[in-house]
Amino acid sequence: MKFILVRHGETEWNKLGRFQGHQDISLNERGLAQAKDTAKAAADWGHCAIYSSPLVRTVQVAEEIAKVTPMPVSKQPGLKELSLGELEGVTGEEMRNGWPEVFEAWRSSPEKISMPNGESLAQLRGRAWQVILDIEQKHSGDETVVVISHNFAIRSIVGELLGVPLEHFHRMSLNLASVCTFDSDEWGRRLTGYNSTGHLSPENR
Repeated sequence: MKFILVRHGETEWNKLGRFQGHQDISLNERGLAQAKDTAKAAADWGHCAIYSSPLVRTVQVAEEIAKVTPMPVSKQPGLKELSLGELEGVTGEEMRNGWPEVFEAWRSSPEKISMPNGESLAQLRGRAWQVILDIEQKHSGDETVVVISHNFAIRSIVGELLGVPLEHFHRMSLNLASVCTFDSDEWGRRLTGYNSTGHLSPENR
């Protein structure tokens, strides 16, 4: 089967450089335009199911895709972004000044840190990957599914797929509204595309 992983588009917090985890922030005007571009591309994906994080910024993308390819959207809590706890809405500079030890650990040893009153990357990877395993059990080998999630969550899924240790988490970058793809069959799982934005209009990239 084929997985198409979609990161949501821009929110005001993305635009302002504020960390957003479980905080429920809607897409802004540019983010909605990116969602519509993604939906246009989805008309050719041939998918049979749409799975989404239940947070509004991902559900908005899922709903745009469902307008083009009408089908139910299955909301999966395991696809939520990393819970940032006290760091929700904080900028990088504010994190550096207010939580210097956390900031340093996050930059140097991300596998060892849990966000204050939030999650660790290991917890995120565990729950997000479990969603992938559950989806595999629900579909046959020749089907395609769309999974709409978040920056750290998608990078965690891809990292698990490739066997990348969490200590190297920062070696991956993922653009807003980008698409990643991988295949899963009896021979295993193979990444076939990463961080593609070719489906977006030039002004929305």
